[in-house]
Amino acid sequence: MLITRIVHATLGIMMLASITACGTLQTAPPDIINRTPDHVQASLVRVTVTSQNYIFHRPWQQRPPVTHTAIGVVVAGGQVLVNASIVANQRYIELETLDTQEKQPGRVAVVDYEANLALVEPVNAAFSTDRTPFALSDDAGIGEHLTVLQVKPDGDIISASGEITSVELGVYSLNNYFLTYRVNSSLQYRFNNQTLPVVKADGLAGLVLRHNAAGQTIEVIAAPVIRHFLLDARNGDYEGFPTAGFHFGQTLDPQLRRYIEVPDPIEGIYVQKVIKGGPADRAGLQAGDVITRIGAHELFNTGQYQDPLYGKTSAVHLIRTLAQVGDRITFTVYRDGALLPLDVILDHRRPDEYLVPPYIVDQAPEYLIVGGMVLQELSMPYLREYGNDWVTDAPIHLLYYQQNQDYLNGEEAREKIVIVTEVIPTPYTIGYENLNNVVVAKVNGKAIGKLGDVRTALASPLNGFHKIELRQHPRVLYLDPKELPMIDQIITQRYRIPIPPLGMDNKPMHPDRGSIQPDTNTAGE
Repeated sequence: MLITRIVHATLGIMMLASITACGTLQTAPPDIINRTPDHVQASLVRVTVTSQNYIFHRPWQQRPPVTHTAIGVVVAGGQVLVNASIVANQRYIELETLDTQEKQPGRVAVVDYEANLALVEPVNAAFSTDRTPFALSDDAGIGEHLTVLQVKPDGDIISASGEITSVELGVYSLNNYFLTYRVNSSLQYRFNNQTLPVVKADGLAGLVLRHNAAGQTIEVIAAPVIRHFLLDARNGDYEGFPTAGFHFGQTLDPQLRRYIEVPDPIEGIYVQKVIKGGPADRAGLQAGDVITRIGAHELFNTGQYQDPLYGKTSAVHLIRTLAQVGDRITFTVYRDGALLPLDVILDHRRPDEYLVPPYIVDQAPEYLIVGGMVLQELSMPYLREYGNDWVTDAPIHLLYYQQNQDYLNGEEAREKIVIVTEVIPTPYTIGYENLNNVVVAKVNGKAIGKLGDVRTALASPLNGFHKIELRQHPRVLYLDPKELPMIDQIITQRYRIPIPPLGMDNKPMHPDRGSIQPDTNTAGE
């Protein structure tokens, strides 16, 4: 279990399909399916989004546009709450009222891809003046009933009710863990909507996260997570969900307890790793410590605390959802036979602060082309391009960086991992045209910790050549700086691939407006 946000990904393949399906209708027991009062229509909005994802193995290309729909919930301020997955890499958003079929362009106001929540607002604020905001319900517990609202294409609302069978941390988008309601029910009617509201009495209890049709289980983003998101968004400067910056494990194993010399009366979680520079590190937490209490909550050896409503709940919930960025929380730590307090000021860990960024959304992936070699920073979206089985199909040495990024020290510590993803064939790349997925260690003798370092290093050739040192075979490559413009010209003309600038003063070479005149000796090759 991790306190840190272990997030992996590209949003183009997030779990959108969890609640989408065909448009056919199926019959359902009359005690499950009921019509919802018409006034609820004024609180729901159909959201249609056209998006276009990037291809991280071809960072200069995008996939064909796709269009998805969602049933958003009007909240205070006239904004519409939806799953974040539907607005990722969006190109156009349209809002439509269910009762009057009025349409209005929309835009993203706030988005959190880790909690899979977003607020969309109409371009014209008058669109929301006659809409009725949905108030957030009280937190729901095991045994209570929730109702999922489904909307037919004609705007009619159908409800499906079910009982909460468990409340525990579940995997949200990008492998983030947040509180989840598991409801024993099924979505008998499916209309390809990728956001479905879940209500308790007259209040919003959550949004559908995913649906297991075979097991008749609906997983719901819990009300406390939505409450945290809306409260943070209301302040105008959204900060996200906090982290403490450490990895931990259970202390159930008697041999582990003897090894770390923890007496039987002491219960808590074992700190496996403290992330350098994170909140816990700044507070003085150390690997090997045992955290016995977070704030007012005592911890069990299982890594849980006793929640007054949910019972035993993961300690992650205390930090990620019940606290806000900037909150000061006292950790009680057992170290060297004594208990001591540590004040931890929680912070948000941005995706660019990871060695391997868990997601890159709403922006084109950055890349360089040097002598035909395509250079990128390793990211989860890049690894996920290997398909659903990327964990086994992606190169193992790249998976090593992703899986161990918080544990790498010494020589391996760097801001990012720069890799040669492929080589674009030209007459100048014969001999290494099959090179791919190798890690760049140095360029012209300078260590490479991010893509920007490559630009800096290329300004200083060694003895008239660029020396590229790699961590895998062939280990070293030499490039003639005088040939780079000719190689770029061939690539732009033959493959119509834009060449990003290597220097701050250079203009990018575009296939339709090359910054270098064709060389008569190479233009025809």
